[in-house]
Amino acid sequence: MKLNPIFVTTAAMVLATALCDGPVSAKESAKAKVLNKWHGSWKHHTELKPAAWSLKAAELSGTSTGRWILGGRYQQISSFSGAHETREIHRYDANSNAYHKWSFDSEGGHSFWVGAWDEKTGTMTWKYMDFGSGIEGKIVNRFSGEGKYETMLVMKDNMGNLLLKFQSEHTRMNK
Repeated sequence: MKLNPIFVTTAAMVLATALCDGPVSAKESAKAKVLNKWHGSWKHHTELKPAAWSLKAAELSGTSTGRWILGGRYQQISSFSGAHETREIHRYDANSNAYHKWSFDSEGGHSFWVGAWDEKTGTMTWKYMDFGSGIEGKIVNRFSGEGKYETMLVMKDNMGNLLLKFQSEHTRMNK
């Protein structure tokens, strides 16, 4: 008996999906609920430091909104600062016990980050995942109270040269 290749491929995909744990809904996991800290509407003020990718110091202000999408399995953050727009997708991955962040912007930039939550300090530390370009990056989100957090980002090349550095303060606009 000869099996149809389309049937075999479809059956393999269904079996793989059934055997693989997908991202856990925020309603299902205490670790995923950490992402609720970014939920809602925020205003932010950013101080950009001089570096290779930003030659002059600058200050930017804007807004962002975090909401759950796709059945509560992913969180989308939409940020606006002037004409610049950024979208992030966050999730908790139970298989790796880590948080994932995909970031895309209106200038074509994109990145992938893996995060670890520290409950004692109220800090999420994201590590940039380099895919061969030799760039190192770190984002630290520190929640300092109800409705406030700060972000510090540093990116360097493989020689240790500073590519990008900024610090932002975020204040919740709604509860």
